[in-house]
Amino acid sequence: MPSEPPPRRWNPWNLLLLVPLLMLITPWYNFDGPRVFGLPFFYWYQFLFVPVGVVCVGVVYAKSRGDRR
Repeated sequence: MPSEPPPRRWNPWNLLLLVPLLMLITPWYNFDGPRVFGLPFFYWYQFLFVPVGVVCVGVVYAKSRGDRR
């Protein structure tokens, strides 16, 4: 009797989870300008990554939700 292969745990959508990690490369955004609403680039770039990270995690969850059994 052939057994079913185990469910695949790797999904190419998981690579999207690397995008929020770009925030950890501080020299890329360690600048004062341009300013948005008076905030230096250093701060608003980090604030920008909060919704970017949420969207990335949400997309990966939605795309890989059906992979489990």
